Formats: sequence, structure tokens, C-alpha cells
Amino acid sequence: MKVKILSQTSIAGVPARVGDVFEVSDADARLLLGNGKAEQVADAPVVTEEPALAPAKRKPRTKVTTDGDLSADA
Repeated sequence: MKVKILSQTSIAGVPARVGDVFEVSDADARLLLGNGKAEQVADAPVVTEEPALAPAKRKPRTKVTTDGDLSADA
């Protein structure tokens, strides 16, 4: 039976992370489903990856220049 992991656990000593889909025995599936750590899935989910967004280009910072006079004339 295929199950989708809802809460991090381990199955037969193998770490199972949230969102992973495993084919497990009926006994393991009943245990995971009963504990709320997994949900049954009919088939392997179709993974559609969204295109990665390129990071926004940053404008270079302008360097603050002074004429050497650091006194406050305000």
C-alpha cells in the first residue's frame, strides 16, 4: 500500500520525511494511518515543478561621499 508521510518518522529503519511517498506493508500502513503519521494515496503523485524564479537583480549601492567636512551645519 502506498502512503504519503504527514509527520517525520522512520519505516523499517529508513527515515521518512514529510511529503515522501512509500510503498509499505499493510501492517505498517495501518500503524502509520492509525497514528496520523501518513495518509493513503492511490497512485504516485505527479510532481509538477514550478519554474525557479531568478533572484531579483539589485541596484548597486551608491557610495555616500563627503567633501571632508564632517561638521553638522544644520
